[in-house]
Amino acid sequence: MTQIDLSAFEREWTRFESWLQANSPADHAMLRRPAAPEQLIELESRLGFELHPELRALLQQHDGAAEPVAARGSRRRLPAGAFLPSGHRLSSVDDIASMYDVIVDVGEDNIDADLWEDDALAVNLHRCVPFALPNDGGVAFVDHRPGPSYGHVYEMGIGSGDLDGTLWATSLTQLFKTLADALESDGSFLYYWPTPFEDASGHRCLEWQIRT
Repeated sequence: MTQIDLSAFEREWTRFESWLQANSPADHAMLRRPAAPEQLIELESRLGFELHPELRALLQQHDGAAEPVAARGSRRRLPAGAFLPSGHRLSSVDDIASMYDVIVDVGEDNIDADLWEDDALAVNLHRCVPFALPNDGGVAFVDHRPGPSYGHVYEMGIGSGDLDGTLWATSLTQLFKTLADALESDGSFLYYWPTPFEDASGHRCLEWQIRT
């Protein structure tokens, strides 16, 4: 198993969070308090295996990102907190547990369909742990299968039927490094480009737009 450098993860997450704090305070304000140790123990018991150390470290920083509420007198909520590509929002421990049950069921359906090879992601979702969700039925998760893909980060459009998965990064460390690099240099992450969003009141948050 590849050596995991948690100090590198902490460094890259800090870069990413610091950018949010300085440039997108509405997003930063949505980050929750750290998950409690007993929450992580309970989650691992429910999963039946240990969390990848980087995912555990992420939850020890923040138990996901909260949903914003509409400002008084307004029906529209600022899309703050959905600061990952495709509008993904970091999941809480409770959300991870709930979504894990969903993707396990999807994986079992895929096994029954007998359309994938045994090593395909689509039939191994019971070894994948979601960590972020968008509003369109997709999921971003960390691969927990032993072997060369351990710790890889994928995005899968479950709601759209796109079950092949897109590799976002080989680790959460690489993911947040690449995102921070893009934010600091006005560059891109895959085919996503960081695009600030500002509402009528002047509050700003981060969105990622696809450019072709």
